[in-house]
Amino acid sequence: MAAPVAWVLNLDADVELASAPGYEPGDRLRSLMRPHVERLSRSLLGEGDRLIDETSRPASAAGCLGRAFSPTPRAVALLIRAGAEPEPYPDVAVLRRVNSRAFASSLGETLPGAAFVTERAQALAILEGGAPPIGTGWRVKHAFGMSGRNQRVVRGPRLTVGDLDFVGRGLRHGGLQIEPDVEVTREVAIHGLLGQDGGMIAGSLVRQRCDARGAWISTEPVAEEEASGDVAERMRVERERVASALRQAGYFGPFGIDGYTYRGPGGAVCLQPRSEINARYSMGFAVGMGQRWR
Repeated sequence: MAAPVAWVLNLDADVELASAPGYEPGDRLRSLMRPHVERLSRSLLGEGDRLIDETSRPASAAGCLGRAFSPTPRAVALLIRAGAEPEPYPDVAVLRRVNSRAFASSLGETLPGAAFVTERAQALAILEGGAPPIGTGWRVKHAFGMSGRNQRVVRGPRLTVGDLDFVGRGLRHGGLQIEPDVEVTREVAIHGLLGQDGGMIAGSLVRQRCDARGAWISTEPVAEEEASGDVAERMRVERERVASALRQAGYFGPFGIDGYTYRGPGGAVCLQPRSEINARYSMGFAVGMGQRWR
């Protein structure tokens, strides 16, 4: 019988990856994460598994395998303190690289006019240089973010004080993804689990629902005809491309790719097959993977 798993559901992993060593979430962030941790624990934790956090007693998970939403230094330290044996995990430098939006951008932009920038002059040239080729403004995202945080829609050509402050903070923390703000018509995701040997367990296409800021609401299976359609096939192709890049970067473990369809020129429905790469577990991982990953 397999040992029970002790889980750390550190949904703030991206915030930690963007922060200095010694990061600890504040009270407000802990409060915001709490209901999502409760929901996620119901889908990821199996029978006999337990949840570990900073309130857990030392050695309370002795004999358990240790697993984290993302194996950041803080998450691994919590598992060890609780007496769990962490499963193998990538180095934090690899986690930081593959979860930055710079990594997704390096695989090729998938929206017209999109770019990842690290210099103020580059950012202003785009944001003040005219309207985007599609959409009604520019969506600016910091290199790291969670639950729709660290995103802002900018409608130039004159930037506000708030716009400039947002741009400056993003440039100080790894750069900015700048892309057209488009009308999203449907959100999807696809997942996989990469082994240390490079093999992959593949999940199915799922439908996602997020709020206007991009924060997750729910994940649902798709109908059979949608699962075998063009969008599903293109998302599967994108997963292979991303999986190959993750392997080359030294990453192994769970990952997901978010995508969506949007209104393009003339009202045509187009696919954005890689709006985000999440090199970790995600809120919809268990729905997309079913029982394949356990």
